[in-house]
Amino acid sequence: MSDRPVIIVHGLWNQGPEAWLLKRRLRRRLRRDVSVFRYPSVKGHFEDSARRLADRIQNEGPVDVIGYSFGGLVTLEAVRRSAPGQVGRVVLISAPVRGSATARNLLGRPPAGRWIIGRSAELLVRGMADQLPEGVDIGVIAGTGGVGMGRVLGAMSGDHDGTVAVRETLLHGHEDRLVLPVTHTGMLFSRDVVKALAAYLDSGRFPNKCRDDAGGVRST
Repeated sequence: MSDRPVIIVHGLWNQGPEAWLLKRRLRRRLRRDVSVFRYPSVKGHFEDSARRLADRIQNEGPVDVIGYSFGGLVTLEAVRRSAPGQVGRVVLISAPVRGSATARNLLGRPPAGRWIIGRSAELLVRGMADQLPEGVDIGVIAGTGGVGMGRVLGAMSGDHDGTVAVRETLLHGHEDRLVLPVTHTGMLFSRDVVKALAAYLDSGRFPNKCRDDAGGVRST
């Protein structure tokens, strides 16, 4: 068990309040301090957001960090910038580390698409699976709920949570991955996600694991 504070990094178009229930449930289950890092996800610059998060990690560390959706990319960059030992464990929830087909589809619909995605459009399309921080345990949670903007846009294929495909969340060399039958938005409200997050942050392993066809794990 750890007493490290936990920082939740919200996703695109979010400002943090939607993570209130997740924060409350985690605080109750982990009995740790849990807070939300807020940043201008659409109008702000990715580098500025990552630097601010890295500064907060430096001031409050050692900490554990949860990055939801685009917040997972901000998390990876901030952790990469942080001093060794300042971050214990990281969990990425539906983070498109290998690039987002939904973002790519939206960019193909100018001018509204770029306005919706904001200043980090190219990063979302490209991803950052090749820029992983070293020396930090990273767990990945992906979803197969299948309902969301990506499906409406016709951008999804294979298993997906409606916005991010399971394959878009894959990190090479990281076997600690859990796939749940949850939608992208539903990740923030799912008790199964809370259970998985708490287990990983406490032990470095997800609960009730069994192998899936892609070499990760699915809940049982």
